[in-house]
Formats: sequence, C-alpha cells, structure tokens
Amino acid sequence: MTTQIQTKPAPAPNGADAVPLTQVQQLAKYATRATFADLSAQSRAQLPIHILDCLGCCIGALGAAPVNMYQQQIADFGGAGPCALIGGGKANPIYAAVWHTALVRYVDFMDNFLAAKETCHTADNFGVALTLADYTRSSGRDFMLAVAMSYTVQSRFVDHANFMERGFDHTAQLAFSMNAAGGKLLQMPESQIANAIAMAAASGASFAVIRAKPLSQWKGFASSESALNAMNTLFLARRGMQGPLQVIEGPLGLDNLLQMHIDIDWNKENYEGVTTSTIKKYNAMIHTQSAIYCMLQLITQHNIDPSKVVSIEADITQMTYDFSGGGLYGIDKTISTKEQADHNLFYLLAVALLDHDVTPAQFTPERIARPDVQQLLKKVSARPSAEYTAVYPKEMPAKIVVRLQDGTTFENEVKDFPGMPNRPFTWDEEVAKFDALVQGHVDPSLANEIKDAVRSLESIQVSDLMALLTRVKV
Repeated sequence: MTTQIQTKPAPAPNGADAVPLTQVQQLAKYATRATFADLSAQSRAQLPIHILDCLGCCIGALGAAPVNMYQQQIADFGGAGPCALIGGGKANPIYAAVWHTALVRYVDFMDNFLAAKETCHTADNFGVALTLADYTRSSGRDFMLAVAMSYTVQSRFVDHANFMERGFDHTAQLAFSMNAAGGKLLQMPESQIANAIAMAAASGASFAVIRAKPLSQWKGFASSESALNAMNTLFLARRGMQGPLQVIEGPLGLDNLLQMHIDIDWNKENYEGVTTSTIKKYNAMIHTQSAIYCMLQLITQHNIDPSKVVSIEADITQMTYDFSGGGLYGIDKTISTKEQADHNLFYLLAVALLDHDVTPAQFTPERIARPDVQQLLKKVSARPSAEYTAVYPKEMPAKIVVRLQDGTTFENEVKDFPGMPNRPFTWDEEVAKFDALVQGHVDPSLANEIKDAVRSLESIQVSDLMALLTRVKV
C-alpha cells in the first residue's frame, strides 16, 4: 500500500488574496522581480567565468558521434530559424535550446553544485538561457541575470529537497530553474511563468537510474530532454495554457513523492547561485576531482613508474564512493566507453597516473582500450572515509596511497581542489581551460574574440556573442 503524506490545503484560484501562493507561484514572483542590480559584485565577476566555461564545453563537444545524432535531429525537425546555433545554422527556439543543452553537457566538463546528499549540473541551465536571450534580442546583462537566476533556483531545490534519494535524477529540478529564467527572458507575467513551471515539473520528472552503472549515452543528454520539455511548456503557457499549480504541495504532488515538504521562502532568496557553483578542473565526474588532483600532485612530487605499481588505494568521501567507487550507483566492471570512463574512479586514477592529466584526450575509444590503463585500473581500490564525509561539501578531501613492487609507498592527501567555491577559478585559469577545450575547433583569432565578448557581456548584446559562435565550425 502506498502511504500518502498529509498535504496542505488547496489554494484558491489566482487572485484570491486570503489564500497563500503555491510554491511555483512564489517562484514565479521571485523570477519576475529580479533585476541586474540584485547581483553582487562577486556574482558579476564570476558569471563571465562560468559562461566561458560553458562555451568551452559547448565548442569542445562539436563533432562527437552522439552529438552528431542531435545535429541530425535538429536538421530534420528544428526548422530554419530564427535562433542562431553554436557551430552554424539556425533553428526554432525549442530545438536551438535542445542543441545548446546537448553541447554544454556532453563533454561532462561543466560546473556543478554540491549539497550534503544531492548534486546537480548548474550548467545544464545554460542552453535555455543562451537560446532565449538570443531569441528575445536581450542584452548581455539580461543573459547574465538569467544564468544567475537559473543556477540559484536549481541549487536551492538541491539544498531543500531529496530528489536523488527518492530515485529522481538531478535533471528533474531543471523544470523549475529553466522555466523561471526562461519566463523572465520572455517577459512573461507571473501567472504564465507559474503555469509553465507547473507543467514542466509535472511532466518532466526523470529517474536517477540514468546515473546507475552501466552508464549509457543518455547520461550526457538527459538535460536536453529537460530543455525540450521546458521550452515547450514555456511557449504553451505564453499562449494561455494552464498547469497544475499545486505540483509541489498538492495531493500526489512532489511533496508526496519525496515524502517531505518542500518549503523554500522565495521572498528571502537572492540570485547568487553562481558563487556557490563548482568548476571542474579535470574532465571527470565532479566528486572525483579531489582524488585526481591528489594523484597528480603525488606524481609531480615523485617519479612513479606505473609498470612498478602494485596497488593504488583511495580514501574518499561517501558521495565520491557512491557515484564513482562502487557504492550506491554501482561500478562499471568493463570500461569501454567515455560515459563509463569519466564516472569510474578506478579508470580516472589509473589514466591520471599514466598520462599526468585528465582531459577529453583521455576518453577517446583508442585511449580507453589501451592495455596499460585497462591493466592498471584493476589495481585501484577505494573506500569511503567517515572523516572526509563529515566535512563534505564544504571540503572534498581525498588521500591516495601508491605501493610499488619493491615495497616503496607514496602517499598524498588534499582537502579540496581548485574550482570549488572556496577556491574559485580566476579568469586566467578559465581562459586556459577554454583554450584547451576549443583547440582544433576554433582558430585562435576567433577564440580571442569570443573570450573578449564574454568578458564584455555587461556592455554588449547577446546577438553580438552569437554572431561569433555561429562562425565556429564542426
């Protein structure tokens, strides 16, 4: 028998002053009142860094085989315009948003938000914000505000609800964040934004099995489906379509599914989500970043011959163990694809020791299949540390112990890695990451123009940036 938790009284129709607004109505009010002046100096400094990070991921994804499937899909169904596409061409806004979301997500090098038991890719919001900012001929400031808002909304749902613990994927929260920011860019009234959010949330739920092993290609594209859902409901709401405004607190709503009350006071929330978002230093699952950083520090300190290694032992947080070390989400026994490799701690530590880096080059089919890494990954083990878990997510400690055939032991420990909110990327650090990601896709002159445009977003139009991005070729 299914147990239903006690729900709150149903609200009266919109406009009934005596009845409290539902959560999605409060969120819509939060979205419509936002202004660029609400952003702190720290947010304004960090937003171009995160936007350049997203663009590097987008450009770096061009030409990948699964991404080409999306390109063919959009060529067949996306129409002729009016939205410009990264990589050239045009499409309708719905499929343009799908394309840009697929690009930012596929390489799996984008930013994240970390909570004690949940996580999400805040960059999943980027494609919808970029597309609608272009579609509405918005300013760079409007675009920055939309990115800031969407990052904040998704992060707050990760903070306040237990989606993944109850079997939902972290793309489920995108119904709230994409539609709040999208509705703001479309200048929709509160009522329409609330209905768009309600429809998207009711019909766009995704399941955490997406992240379970063995990993499939859908791991990198589930957020694109969220973008398709979000954009469709936004335009339907703008035409007057009504949605289930009690999607959270109503009978059989999210509160019931999650077995908790989601109660976010949107009157007290700011738009500072980008300042709590984490940028990846390495092209790997977010919770493995500290362990990789620890390994790479170790091999700069010692000349370790991989052929002499007997074992590699990793002490990690519980979240790292659950997602990539054989815990809650299992472990891939055979590593043969990018999707498996970039979420497998054993592969990641082995390839880091062998190649002294973890970038897209470490995930080509040829690199994954080579005997050196396939043999070495079998010597890696991992265990969760209660001590490390206790300080997560403020810190993400890791310890690596490498043992050699002659009995020599090398050990290193780190508290976190560059890119975490307490060690945010600088503009120069992000430029280095961007340049590495786009190499071979963009000539240096165009790359410099894109970087200059992103750094000047406060004073340009989004169409100026898109004019550059359409010159990028697969």
